[in-house]
Amino acid sequence: EAWQTAQRPVWIAASTHAGEDEVILAAHRKLLKSHSDALLILVPRHPERFNSVFELSQQQGFNSVRRSKAESVVSETSVLVGDTMGELLFLYALADIAFVGGSLVPNGGHNLLEPAALDRPVLSGPHLFNFLEIAAMLRSAGALEEVSDAAGLAATVQRLIEQPEQAKTMADAGLAVMKANQGALQKLLDGIGRLIEA
Repeated sequence: EAWQTAQRPVWIAASTHAGEDEVILAAHRKLLKSHSDALLILVPRHPERFNSVFELSQQQGFNSVRRSKAESVVSETSVLVGDTMGELLFLYALADIAFVGGSLVPNGGHNLLEPAALDRPVLSGPHLFNFLEIAAMLRSAGALEEVSDAAGLAATVQRLIEQPEQAKTMADAGLAVMKANQGALQKLLDGIGRLIEA
């Protein structure tokens, strides 16, 4: 696949919910002012929103492609909509910086450990009530930054692009939390899974 991602900054907004995509696209628009070659990988949480999120991105004037169509990501591509199932870890691995959704709206967040395990700096919104313990562990290690709006998200992504050593420090801290707590974290995730399914 001709994916021109190697020489450009790539960030992912994963598991997004209704009300978050507008904020994320607004942040991306701000980011493009300082990094015109930045690529956003936007991954809605629910398949029924794949079409509407792609349409929103197009309507807002972003050169957008859909992962499901196997379209090439070229230098002009600004947004890649991750509208496939079972590929989130692959898409995280393509990105330099990971924002985890369900957290700018009061949804409780999603799994912050997936990007941390892939050695990515982790960003999220403030609504993390499903993952309080994990968020606290990552936060105290310096592996998680929380943002509340488009301006904060854009500024944080921009800073991590421009200061790769800070991004690496964050990413390594998250990986260290994972390695030090694998057993305990798995128990926590199992418990969260039971709560969410209940």
